[in-house]
Amino acid sequence: MKRMVIAAAVILAAALAYAGYAAYEKRELRARIGEAVATASDQLGETLALDVNAPPAGLAGRLDASVAQAEAALQQLRAPGARKDAALADAAEGYVASALEVLRRQAGATRHRALFIDDRKALAAHMAGAGSRSQSWPAEAIRLKKQLEEDYFGYQLAVTSLGNMLAGLVDARRKLMEKMPSAKLLAETEIVLARERSLAAAAAAKLELEQARRLAAPA
Repeated sequence: MKRMVIAAAVILAAALAYAGYAAYEKRELRARIGEAVATASDQLGETLALDVNAPPAGLAGRLDASVAQAEAALQQLRAPGARKDAALADAAEGYVASALEVLRRQAGATRHRALFIDDRKALAAHMAGAGSRSQSWPAEAIRLKKQLEEDYFGYQLAVTSLGNMLAGLVDARRKLMEKMPSAKLLAETEIVLARERSLAAAAAAKLELEQARRLAAPA
C-alpha cells in the first residue's frame, strides 16, 4: 500500500511538473510571437504616416533597414518552435508578412518618386531652352520624355501596390487581434489613413505627369 501511495505521488508530481512546463512553454511562445509582431509594428510605425509624394531625405535607406528588421521577425515566426501554436503563428505571420510588404512598397515608391521628380526637373529645364535649340535638342526632348514616362509608370505601380498591401494589412491585423488581443499592433485608423494618402499620391502624380506632357507637347 505504501508503495502504491508513493507511486501515485510520483505520478501526480510528474503530471503537475509537465503541466507547469507546458504552461511555461506556452507563455514563452506567446512572448516570442508578441516580440516579432511588435518589431514589425515598430518598424512600419516609424514611416506609415509619411507622405510618399514628399518623402524626406534618406528615407529609402531607413526603409531598407526596416525591411531587414521585419524580415528577421518573419523568420522567427517561421521557425519550428513557433508552429506549436499553429493558429496563432499563422495569424502573426500574416500580419508581419503584410507589414513587410508595405515597407518594401514604401521603399520602392520612395525611389521611383525621386526619379520621377528628377525627370520632371530635367525635362522642364530642357524645354526652357527651346529658344536656343541645337540639332540634338529634339532627340534629347524625346529621350527625357520617355524616361519621365518610364519612371512615372514605376512610381504608379509601387504606389498602387502600396495601397493594396495596406488594405491587406487591415485584414491581417483583424485576424491577429482575434488570436492575440494583447499584441502590439498598428492602429487600424493609421493604416486606413496611410492607404488614403497612397491613393491621393497616385492621383497627384498623374496630374504632375499630365502637366509635364503639356510642357513637352509640340508647339
